[in-house]
Amino acid sequence: MIKNKLKYMALAAALVLTASCSDVVDYSLPDRYSNNGAPEISGIYDISDSGYVNPLNKGVLNEMIRIKGANLANAKHVTFNGLEVKPSQIYAESGVSYLRIPRAIPEKVTDTLVYETNEGVAKYYFPVDIPELKLDGLANEFAYPGSRVQLEGDYFDLFGFNDTTATSTASIVIRNAEAGYEKTIHCDSCSEAYTSITIPKDCPDNSLITFSWQMMGQTKTKTIAYRMTKDLLFDFSGDVGWWNDWGKGLVQDGSDKTGPQSLGYKFLRITGTYDAWSWNSTGFGCNWSNDDAAAHPENYVLKFEIWSNTKHPFYDEGDNGPLGANKNGGYLITFNGASSRHQFDPYGQYNIRNTNGEWRTVSIPLKDVLNGFTPSGWVALELVLQPNTSDAWDVDHAFGQFRVEPANY
Repeated sequence: MIKNKLKYMALAAALVLTASCSDVVDYSLPDRYSNNGAPEISGIYDISDSGYVNPLNKGVLNEMIRIKGANLANAKHVTFNGLEVKPSQIYAESGVSYLRIPRAIPEKVTDTLVYETNEGVAKYYFPVDIPELKLDGLANEFAYPGSRVQLEGDYFDLFGFNDTTATSTASIVIRNAEAGYEKTIHCDSCSEAYTSITIPKDCPDNSLITFSWQMMGQTKTKTIAYRMTKDLLFDFSGDVGWWNDWGKGLVQDGSDKTGPQSLGYKFLRITGTYDAWSWNSTGFGCNWSNDDAAAHPENYVLKFEIWSNTKHPFYDEGDNGPLGANKNGGYLITFNGASSRHQFDPYGQYNIRNTNGEWRTVSIPLKDVLNGFTPSGWVALELVLQPNTSDAWDVDHAFGQFRVEPANY
């Protein structure tokens, strides 16, 4: 009897245990990769904002973001301004989704993020900054015809300049009205990081290059300059009224193979070691012939090419002066007669640390160089090197093709 009672007790215990296991299955946590309804978006965050502290009120192209919400798993279609995110760039769970905003220009701006799953669609107001094409000019405006030259700017690939077919929405035309010259060319390289064109071998000096492209149904254009020899202030071919022998000794013609090649004209090359805060100055003259630039310097720039030996990058001149005042030391370039000298800082102002043995074009707003001075007749341009750090400067830098050009063509 006792044996039978023990047998019934064991069976009852087994039934209780089975029922308990069934309860665990019934109340298990939901699958994080499944949805229980239409998607919901509560906020959008930068990918690094793991704590969901600072929600974004807008995005930029190619930005990686984190979407917080519910029922976001199994994303079927996700679009920004009608541009679809590649499925390979989406990782989604029910409560969070990670993706990258498409790097493309939309046909229409809706400022709307559309998030679709098999359970429904969520629409969320989220503007995305749409960039304009940025075109500053050629990296070296005095490159010889036939040269491949990098374009200074950004977003060329987004506006069709990587399309070389006849039906492309973008075009590049080089013209010289006086020479009766016109030729259509294409970018020979165009990517997110680098874009270049090849100047035709028969392209004359003083030509203008016009870029045209489409921006959401509108045609945009920008014209840049190529080898504006007519605007040169001097070419160092003779006596230009040198202030001292130091300046005369800087002139080279490109025959020294350790330095830069000539771009058709002589140039100034500064080499050697110069003590900290030593004052090294020279000046040279020219006949000022641009009356409009003198009257309206805000519409013009002083352009020239710079060069640095790979082993001798430009120094970080820093800001040694009070806010709003002229900076102290470094390279100083100004027209004699200005109320103060203008500091030319390739690294700090133009992010040019090293040209690596190549010429690079730079431009300074003319009003900053004149600084209230109105040039006319014979004027002098002053160049100063004053190392403004605690150590001496060991330099090998060059400057050439000084000219005054319109800021915009």
